Amino acid sequence: MVCSLVLTAVSLPVSVEATDYDTQIKEQDQKINDLKTKEAEAETALAEIEDELNTTADKIDELSDTKDLLTEEIKSLYNEISDLNVRIQKRDVQMQKQARDVQVSGNGTSYLEVLLNSESISDALTKVQGLTTLVNANNDLLEQQTTDKGTVEEKTEVVEGQISALEKAEKDLNDKQDSLDTLKLQQEIAKNELEAQRATEESKKSEYISQKEAAEKKLEEEQAAQKKKQEEAERLAQEILAQTTRTNVIEEDGTTSTIVTPEQSTSTGGSNGADVSIPESAGEVSSAKQAAISAALADVGNSYPTGWGAQGECLVSVRRWLNAGGINFAVGGPHSGYSASGATQVSLSEIKPGDVIQYENIYTPEGWIGGVHTVLIVGVSNGTLHIVEANNPGGSGYVSTTKGWTPAPPANFRAVVWRFPG
Repeated sequence: MVCSLVLTAVSLPVSVEATDYDTQIKEQDQKINDLKTKEAEAETALAEIEDELNTTADKIDELSDTKDLLTEEIKSLYNEISDLNVRIQKRDVQMQKQARDVQVSGNGTSYLEVLLNSESISDALTKVQGLTTLVNANNDLLEQQTTDKGTVEEKTEVVEGQISALEKAEKDLNDKQDSLDTLKLQQEIAKNELEAQRATEESKKSEYISQKEAAEKKLEEEQAAQKKKQEEAERLAQEILAQTTRTNVIEEDGTTSTIVTPEQSTSTGGSNGADVSIPESAGEVSSAKQAAISAALADVGNSYPTGWGAQGECLVSVRRWLNAGGINFAVGGPHSGYSASGATQVSLSEIKPGDVIQYENIYTPEGWIGGVHTVLIVGVSNGTLHIVEANNPGGSGYVSTTKGWTPAPPANFRAVVWRFPG
């Protein structure tokens, strides 16, 4: 409850007739006593406001603790989802390998054929047992694959719910903080009004009134600042919304997709009609990075297989282009692979051709979670970027180039610029 305080101005006489002096003193004493009574009532109201301030502060502390707990839970869930995604993709590779082995070795024989082609009952039993073991192994893999995919879906729903709860907790925290600030200002105004009325006939009256006016001005400025902050947040939200029309996203099955494809460069060659000429800005970097850029542009228009560790995946493609220039890009996660290669982070304003932009999750930078994506910068001109990327649209393994590209990581992700040595 927010207590409100209404103070009534007390008019005190500005002049006193000499013949009425005693009467006026008595009246003044009465008015002073009345004012003291009102001050006591006001102090009680102020005490209630102070209690509300303390209660609000306790709630803010609770919300802050809740936010910390939710953040840790989200990190844990993202790690679990990442591990499950890795196991699912590796198991896909294993199942495909087993299927190929069956075709090559001719083990795709029916039970009837095994019995008919057996030399004896003992031989038939041995062959049937082997075939049964292989079938059961494949069935176990399929069952585990189905279970893990269901677990990923369940945990993803949990993560989304936790994120929603975290956002609500943050909003509640901000609302409580704004309420706390307003209560403090209202308390200052109430105190100044009390002091001004009690000192109507004293020299401090103007000082207290000035303090009251200052507090009111401070409240107006705070409200104006909050309004300006809200307008700025809305403006930034509109800009972010506009940028998301060009977001490249890796789905949770390990493939990538795009919400809206950005405008492609003018055709000057290449099998897909895209601009694959080496940008002028690429001449400002080392010969190794020029070679990597040339390899990437030469790859535009090609398509490769996708899946765990396949050549058509975005990060694997960037590693291939860098290796073509003799630049080492170690195998690792969306963050550790760069660190292990000696790459360093630079700001977007310092970006150069040959640098790599990596979308990584802000809670689990090492997680292979939907939203992870990798692009190679092949040109920089007047603050705009020219990139080459793979597997966009998702699952195609297609290599494409885009001019005028702007980083637009999805929610809970950030764009990290990495610069490799060499």
